Amino acid sequence: MDAVIYLDLAHIHPVVGGVWHRTDVAEVPEPGQSVTMLCGLIAFAAFERYDQRSANGPLRQCPYCDRIYRQSLGWIVPPGNPAPRRR
Repeated sequence: MDAVIYLDLAHIHPVVGGVWHRTDVAEVPEPGQSVTMLCGLIAFAAFERYDQRSANGPLRQCPYCDRIYRQSLGWIVPPGNPAPRRR
């Protein structure tokens, strides 16, 4: 019998260099598959156990992904967000 693990695609947050990003994927990426973040950064998918996350130090959120995500939902972008507004 197989064990099924359900993943919510809206909550996949790739981490690159200690910064977590947002992405809009239609399916879980395969290891080595390129993933484009909302901010435009492209990286390759790799997977680690969750308990390995803290071994790499605290994560920061990408302000560009945050701004794009909030704007796409019609949410207010906090005034302290360091990502410049798109003109």
